[in-house]
Amino acid sequence: MLRKLLVLLVLSLGLTSAAQAQTLTRREHTSPSPAWLPRGVFLGASFRDDTITPRLKVQWQFTFFQDRKDAFVFLVEGGLGWGASMPTQDKSEPHTLLGSYYEHTAQVGVGYRNHLKEGAHWGFQVTGGPVFYGAHFDGGNAADKRTAGIIDGRIQIGYQFDQVAFGVAAGYAEPFGLKRRSLGRTFVGGPMFGLFADWR
Repeated sequence: MLRKLLVLLVLSLGLTSAAQAQTLTRREHTSPSPAWLPRGVFLGASFRDDTITPRLKVQWQFTFFQDRKDAFVFLVEGGLGWGASMPTQDKSEPHTLLGSYYEHTAQVGVGYRNHLKEGAHWGFQVTGGPVFYGAHFDGGNAADKRTAGIIDGRIQIGYQFDQVAFGVAAGYAEPFGLKRRSLGRTFVGGPMFGLFADWR
């Protein structure tokens, strides 16, 4: 009986120390904003076929795993974009007669966030969803307004100031499901660069 009690005591102490070690290595993460408010923003531009499209992307982030410096998040993102620089017009190529362009997205996906002790912050994400784009052309060509799909991947590097991280981000967006007869399809997606803020 004494032997059984000793074994039980040793097992209990082992489980208690393991639980304490896990508590020390993990920390609870609480966001400074409620779940229904945005927790991240990206301000930048994409570049495709001599067209520059400034973009604003707003994120809702929901942490599903947090361990010390590492976190995995579920993302919901909405984005707006309007063409600011158009290609050089060439009448032999109707798509270059671009007068105005817009590209808006609604995406979901997953991301990784890492906060180092020195204050450095980095992460990456992959999202996908519909893209709503429209192009108006000079020279009498009909406006081109369509919906397709898009996959967006970005990396971000910056510095963590208390609960908010700031830095630079770069990525690439690849559309799919574009119609061959769409004149505006050549301007959808492409490489993008900009600034981010993250207060997950």
